[in-house]
Amino acid sequence: MKIAIIRRKFTPFGGAENFILRMSSGMAALGIKFSIISEAWKENTKNITFLKATSHGLSRYIRLLSFTHSVKKIISTHNFDLVQSHERLVGVDIYRLGDGVHAAWIDRVKKISPWYKKLWLKIDPYHQKIIRTEKEMSQDKNLFYVANSELVKNEIHNYYKVPKSRVRVIENGIDVKTFHPISGFKKENAKKKLGLNPKSPVILFVGSGFQRKGAFELVEAIKLLPKFQAIIVGHDKKIKALRVLANEKRILITGSQDNIKPYLDASDIFCLPSMYDSLPNAALEALCCGLPVVITKDVGLFSRISEYNAGVICHKNKNSIAEALTDAWKKRKLFSKNALKVAKVFDIKLKNKEWFDLYNELINRKKIKVLHTESSLGWGGQEIRVLTEAKIFSKYGHEVIIAADKNSLIAKRAHLYGIKCIPIKLQKKRFTDLLSLRKIIKKEDPDIISCHSSTDHWLSALARLTLNKKPAIVRTRHISTHVHRNISSQWLFNNGCDSIMTTSESIKKNLTQDKFVRNSISSVPTGIDTEIFVPGNKSKQRKFLKLPQKHFIFGIAATLRSWKGHSDLIQAFNLLKNPMCTLLIIGDGPQMANCKQLAENSPYPENIKFTGDIRNIVPYMQAIDCFVLPSYANEGVPQALLQAMSIGLPIISCPVGGIPETLKSYKEAILVEPRNSKLLLNAMLKIMRTSKKNQVNNIYRPFTLDIMYKSCLEVYEKSIKNRFKTN
Repeated sequence: MKIAIIRRKFTPFGGAENFILRMSSGMAALGIKFSIISEAWKENTKNITFLKATSHGLSRYIRLLSFTHSVKKIISTHNFDLVQSHERLVGVDIYRLGDGVHAAWIDRVKKISPWYKKLWLKIDPYHQKIIRTEKEMSQDKNLFYVANSELVKNEIHNYYKVPKSRVRVIENGIDVKTFHPISGFKKENAKKKLGLNPKSPVILFVGSGFQRKGAFELVEAIKLLPKFQAIIVGHDKKIKALRVLANEKRILITGSQDNIKPYLDASDIFCLPSMYDSLPNAALEALCCGLPVVITKDVGLFSRISEYNAGVICHKNKNSIAEALTDAWKKRKLFSKNALKVAKVFDIKLKNKEWFDLYNELINRKKIKVLHTESSLGWGGQEIRVLTEAKIFSKYGHEVIIAADKNSLIAKRAHLYGIKCIPIKLQKKRFTDLLSLRKIIKKEDPDIISCHSSTDHWLSALARLTLNKKPAIVRTRHISTHVHRNISSQWLFNNGCDSIMTTSESIKKNLTQDKFVRNSISSVPTGIDTEIFVPGNKSKQRKFLKLPQKHFIFGIAATLRSWKGHSDLIQAFNLLKNPMCTLLIIGDGPQMANCKQLAENSPYPENIKFTGDIRNIVPYMQAIDCFVLPSYANEGVPQALLQAMSIGLPIISCPVGGIPETLKSYKEAILVEPRNSKLLLNAMLKIMRTSKKNQVNNIYRPFTLDIMYKSCLEVYEKSIKNRFKTN
């Protein structure tokens, strides 16, 4: 499992940073590989790959936009299973609310700010950008929130109406073995090492952002308590002002520290009178050391401290803090005992399991919304591929819709596959057709549009240009017809889509051999249902279909188009002149009349049977002895060949398009020169002499529905990430 974690900068004493280090260390053994995307990170960090993001600009607003752009570029070039952000960023899978809700923080600041600062907070582009991003994230139904306290969970719901089903509380974890109480004798020695009075109580404050977290109010409170001492660990741009305010030996201001264990050992009470803090890691470390905790109700740990009676709740003013510290010192033995109890709730092993379970849950339910477009009116392998792919995606829980021309057969048959189809005008490159498709795209808001023909690809690409929210587009090329090397086609295949799928390597090669397509391109052959295309009871099926029991039956299943070679097959069958042979032509199409005319000239016209359009061809495939597909152009990977191999039938075909690569590992296949009835006749005679009755030994299934699904999903997800980068 590969997970990307986004954190803008590494701060040694930062809560989010320590959370990431602890979690990655504990979960590496579970097979999870973490990558950190950051401007700067701690060097030589075990179990973490560092991917450097950059930012530039004169203002913090510009630097924020620059960092966001850099992160999106990195994500688009890596194949992560999940992307977890600790920064506000649209398009990720998980947002951990470690910094709380910015809009809630702004409201708290406004309450204590003068009018001019309130006005600036209202118009500052940096704050407004963050709040807009929070709102945009809340509207992303695929985004899952992880809050580290009930306080934050309630705020994201109250401010942005995010359903609580999309928010899970996973509190920060702590290594309870690393942080633990020490004896009274050792505590006194720890105080002496820091130059403090070993007999007087010591209050510990840890955190950056002195004004928000109440460092100034704490210093003023300590001044009201002559017997109390304080240690303030952390860095802030106002650290000089804090030192000026303190100006006493009993108040030690250390600056930032990589290791706070010596300061925990020297302390008796932990205090964080913060205006807003979701769940401070330093407070958890203090609990593990058995320190009573003094915090405000705006700290996410508030509910746990109250529940376990492990400290005192104060207000963010010097008198309330001083009173709370005095009370905590008096009841320190009771609070200390309870602090150790509450610390067990935050055991890193328990929290890592909660994260691991969440990762698995989100990966299993990570779904996309696909809009297939198809302008073709006919029926054949291409249309069956569209519906087959849609059905398998729907089976795995993805939302799939097809937009097709109202007069097309795919629109009329989509319900048979259990797929929703929206019938519109989609036959020509007309302005009215463009508007119809654009309306659907805007309303349905798909993650990806999968285009299957030239007309619907053009309309989709042009419609996307006019939309604010631009979905990814994947073009699937089903047939090997030549693509014109003109400027418009070059734009369509390189700029009008994010990726290209082909149904065969030969089609892929045709698009890339002269560097015409520079876009990402993948070959994904059509999968077949190997549970239904199996050898059957031949005698039973022939009886059911009223076919001669003792005849050797050749069969073809394909739309009757000229390049499928039906006329060549009928001519070869006529040359066979064998009354004990039957030719079964399965399908319908524009060449039906021509084929029937050729059949009438056969020595045994009654032995050439036309089924017409058949929805279920399995019984017919199980009834024949040999499958023939003498195509001479335009083929990708014909589904009928895959179906025939799955049943174990001998096959005769031609080396056209993707057919050679399809049959290269199939032992019961003969390839003949296209449009040559005599060579086709020889192959038919050979099959009659050498074919084995036991078809089970011939079965070959290289392309199943599951293989197609996984391959398509990989292309779609990569395209969505590329579009995420572009947007």
